[in-house]
Amino acid sequence: MFDFILINPWIYDFAAYDLWARPLGLLSLGGKLRLLGYRIAFLDCLDPFHPALKPPPKRKAFGTGHYYRMRLPKPHFLEDIPRHFARYGLPWSLVAEELRRLGPPKAFLVTSLMTYWYPGVFEIIRLLRLLYPKTPVFLGGIYAILCQEHARTNLEGVFLVTTADEAEILKTITHEIAPSGVRPPHPFPAFDLQRRLPYVVIATSFGCPFSCKYCASKILQPRFRKRPVEEVVAEILFWYRHFGVRDFAFYDDALLVDFEHHLGRILEKILEANVPIRFHTPNAVHVRLITKERAVLLRRAGFKTLRLGFETVNLSRHQRLDGKVEPEELKEAVALLKEAGFGQKEIGVYLLWGLPGQELAEVEASIRFVAELGASPYLAEYSPIPGTPLFEEAKRVARYPLEEDPLFHNNTIFPCLKKPDWQRLEDIKQMARRLRA
Repeated sequence: MFDFILINPWIYDFAAYDLWARPLGLLSLGGKLRLLGYRIAFLDCLDPFHPALKPPPKRKAFGTGHYYRMRLPKPHFLEDIPRHFARYGLPWSLVAEELRRLGPPKAFLVTSLMTYWYPGVFEIIRLLRLLYPKTPVFLGGIYAILCQEHARTNLEGVFLVTTADEAEILKTITHEIAPSGVRPPHPFPAFDLQRRLPYVVIATSFGCPFSCKYCASKILQPRFRKRPVEEVVAEILFWYRHFGVRDFAFYDDALLVDFEHHLGRILEKILEANVPIRFHTPNAVHVRLITKERAVLLRRAGFKTLRLGFETVNLSRHQRLDGKVEPEELKEAVALLKEAGFGQKEIGVYLLWGLPGQELAEVEASIRFVAELGASPYLAEYSPIPGTPLFEEAKRVARYPLEEDPLFHNNTIFPCLKKPDWQRLEDIKQMARRLRA
């Protein structure tokens, strides 16, 4: 019998892709539980490597790829969205079969990611209640923290974990559950419980010292703190040497902060170890923190996917939202990265669109500006996040009542556009794809 079964739920959405997407918080918690002597298992409802999936979902470069999907009816109030709605992940019957095979644990730990992905959370909890009605269920993660009232109103008999602090979570979930006393295989997050390990995600720090008005980092992690350099290096080398992992994606919100004392030292030690690994930054790095020396070290250390946070060419919008970069600073950063040896396809620049009051002409101008610099424009649709300063402005302009249902936070539906011109939106997406080809 397992002490805890950790569960990564399905995704219900118009689109989903495995861009180094792993439940780091859940698997990190699993690693800490192991250190305390708990016997754990992991059920990944998104598992693209399950042998029963025929044909298997396609995989792409550096471990990324597609999920298995099943088309479903759209939520009735989103029927006007010209996209197919789907459940991403394993078929329901296959998840039920896996749960029966694992048997009832002492408790289930369910995570939640995007606020608008809660239907997958609700569905897995319904299944747990059907199979094991007497087993406690703990729900944590982003939805549980940001949408507490919605969760409490709609989920009965579930223990809600409303903090991201690991020590507090461990105290809560282990209060009445004694460990089996098994010896932990290693001190790191429980990535080894996955069926296959095409990559590992890693955070060298938690939180962010910046205060962008559209970001929830300060709510989820109020204090910015860095992990010890030696601990991070040991974790990276462990996964390479024991599991052959070559691709690592950083989940930091502020990866380049205090570079010389933190990431710079980590990378120097990785270089000393002389291991053939690759690094990726699906979370944007800060443009102002890129220098000639840092760009060279990033290249030498094996960074293959760099994403820069620029958001828009509109300077006044920057001053209102984040104040963290100006167009000339992006121009300089891209030049330094290219001088260090990075190519256009390796330098991606995130552009935020669908913001309250934002004209589409601004987005098109931003795409052209990035392309002219010799970088690749990547569009990131804005999702209104409860608790952030911009959420209040979003509520005033959105065509949906954002506080009534987290489904209205979905960035695919462009909730802050009063009357979306879907054809023009598609044309802009194609423009960005064409200019980064």
